[in-house]
Amino acid sequence: MRIVCLDLEGVLVPEIWIEFAERTGIPELRRTTRDEPNYDTLMKYRLDILAKNKLGL
Repeated sequence: MRIVCLDLEGVLVPEIWIEFAERTGIPELRRTTRDEPNYDTLMKYRLDILAKNKLGL
């Protein structure tokens, strides 16, 4: 048996955070793991931006 795994977001569907940045007008949310490879750091950054703009998940 062979199994293939791939990253859904950004491969088969558009990056969710880039679309969210476009819809909210907050360009800082366009940052992805290409810009910040440490996912924990990236998510803390995103959550901080959301809090500053009074938005939540």
